[in-house]
Amino acid sequence: MALGAALSLGAAAPASADPGAAPVKESTSIADHRVKVYELLTKDGGFFYTASETEKDRAVTAHGWSVTKTPMYYLSSAPFPGGKPLYRLRWTHKASYIVTGSDSEREKLVASGSFRYEGVLGYAPSAKSGKVVKIFRLTNNGRWRLAIEAHTEKILANEPGWKLDGPLLYQFTQDR
Repeated sequence: MALGAALSLGAAAPASADPGAAPVKESTSIADHRVKVYELLTKDGGFFYTASETEKDRAVTAHGWSVTKTPMYYLSSAPFPGGKPLYRLRWTHKASYIVTGSDSEREKLVASGSFRYEGVLGYAPSAKSGKVVKIFRLTNNGRWRLAIEAHTEKILANEPGWKLDGPLLYQFTQDR
C-alpha cells in the first residue's frame, strides 16, 4: 500500500527541452515554490499527507483513499531561509502516517523499527511571519493528524480520543 519513498513536491519539468530556446530563469522567490498540502483518510483509518497533486490522485484512484475536508494550506517545495523540513513517516503496522519537524524524533521513530521514513513533505516557516497559520499535531491510538489551530479545537471538543501532541510549525495561508 505504500505510495513510494520518493515524494514529488509539485516541481515541474521545463516546458521545452529545445536547446535553442531561451534559458529559463530560476525563481528565488519562496512563493514560486508553494504547493498545496492535502490530507487523505486511508482505508485503515489513518491520515496521509502529501504536497503532490499526482500522489494525491494516485492514492485516491489506486488505493481508494479519500481526501478530507480538513483545512490545509501551503508549504514550500524548496528549502528557504527560516524554513524547516517536515518529514513524513509511515507506521509499519498499517497505513497510518506521522509528520514531524524534528530530526531527532524522525531518527527515534525510524530506529524503533515501527516507522519507515518516506521523505520531506515540504518546507514550513518555523516562525510566525506574514500570512501563516500554526499547525498542530494530534494523536489517537496509532493515528496522527495535522490541523490548524481553529480546527484543532473542534477535533478535541467533538472527536473523542484525540490528544494534542503540540504545535508543529506553520503553513502559508496563500499560494503566492
